[in-house]
Amino acid sequence: MIRIFTIVLLLTGTVVTSTTDAQTLDLEVTVNAVDDSGQSFGTLFEARAEDGTLVAGAGFQDVYNTRFRNDRFTLQFFVRPQDENAGFELTRLPHPDLGCGVYLFDLDGEVYAWSSVQGNSVRRWDAHTERWVAELPPKVPQLRSGDGIMRVGSGHLVFSSDRAWYNQQQILSPPASGGWFNFYYAQGHLFFYHRVSGDTKSTHLLACPWTPESDAPIDLNKAVRFKTVHEAETPFSWGQWRDQVLTISNTGGIYVFADDQWTMALAPDRKTSYQVYSALLWQQRLLLAQYPTGNVFAWDGRTANHLRDWPPVLPGVAGSARECQTLCIYRGDLMAGVWPWAEVWRCDVDSQNWTSHDRAFTHPELTTDFQHPYETAARQQGWVLNHWGQRVTSMIPGGDSLFLSTSSKGTVQWTEDETFLSESQRREYGAVLRLKMPGNLSAPVQWTGRPVHLRFIVRDGQMQIEQDGRRIASTLLPFNRDLSNLNVQFGSGLFGPAAWKIEN
Repeated sequence: MIRIFTIVLLLTGTVVTSTTDAQTLDLEVTVNAVDDSGQSFGTLFEARAEDGTLVAGAGFQDVYNTRFRNDRFTLQFFVRPQDENAGFELTRLPHPDLGCGVYLFDLDGEVYAWSSVQGNSVRRWDAHTERWVAELPPKVPQLRSGDGIMRVGSGHLVFSSDRAWYNQQQILSPPASGGWFNFYYAQGHLFFYHRVSGDTKSTHLLACPWTPESDAPIDLNKAVRFKTVHEAETPFSWGQWRDQVLTISNTGGIYVFADDQWTMALAPDRKTSYQVYSALLWQQRLLLAQYPTGNVFAWDGRTANHLRDWPPVLPGVAGSARECQTLCIYRGDLMAGVWPWAEVWRCDVDSQNWTSHDRAFTHPELTTDFQHPYETAARQQGWVLNHWGQRVTSMIPGGDSLFLSTSSKGTVQWTEDETFLSESQRREYGAVLRLKMPGNLSAPVQWTGRPVHLRFIVRDGQMQIEQDGRRIASTLLPFNRDLSNLNVQFGSGLFGPAAWKIEN
């Protein structure tokens, strides 16, 4: 028997457009949330013009980028300009001062930067003062690599130091030997890896039944376990597709949990590079961002199919040893960040064409003489050859913006004997940038335990989102778009199928 844990929702939608002003949209959606078992919430609505082009939409993104899963309660509302290549703005925020690499995550509308240096340090972006504050999320004691925090229902699920809490009640204790790491919660199960070192090295995957309504801690006797092929496998991404939960290991093993059992869809191979750094639910597919092709693969429930030239190779760089590390949905399009030249790409949902949005670094000049930036310097310093390759580690929608972070291969600290970069060049590693494309607005939706009324408005050159009659976000819309005669579809679209029943 296949067990599908879904959120039971009632979604009703109404559309009101002005008969005298084609630049006005007023759309309302009611969502009746009953439970939350970690699933992908999916698409609320999409509005298309008479010729079928996507004009506007809203939904909840579900993506896991290398170290962190995005906040599933962050709602995106977008209106797309007539010109798919409408301008964008890329600016550098103050440096978080966390070494040469950071990774971002979001929670309750806040953006955080994490690095392994300085004792697994965390900084919160203070949007009012435009500076980074040394601050962990509330009630989180520490965040190591493989730890995390996420909203589930009315509370927060925290994984830290081999333990787990929900609303400050401990639900998981450390193992008798080894350690838990790389947690993921979906479809009514808490997933994580268990590694034991020493003479009997091993790594197991665990799927533990648990929901926020559970009164007792997790019962490890009910966990479904799977021993990985190699004793030191670790994941860079998790994802879910329909009733399946996937994890892909650093040696290329694709492990799938469904029907209360683990299966191996692709065997790991230490001799062949195959890593997946991001998993994003997009339309009807789970997209997997892969190394060494630098392309996206599409999971169809049984196989990861290579989408060649998704994204393409930036002219002027080598076409091998590339890593598509980061994926997200922003302004209704698919975004990707690619190593080793920190390329930023956008795929237009209608034309399926990829457009380069520059690099997250200004240096060095592009070349095909080397696969990675600064190979000579890395060799002289005793690092691996690709150490100073350039990563886009994260993409986090927030307000009207998309926050990007950068890193060298590792999140190391800069030392004074490394003089091959100027101070300004060095600080492009471990940096955070803000990309703005007009027409996107995001905000966290509050869980109420009762029907939630959402309203999406475009009027007088502004976009806004309301929850239960209260404005939760607004921004300027600096372009005109004909919003009359739209065909509105509820429950399916870019963010994947809605995890609820729909009544119109």
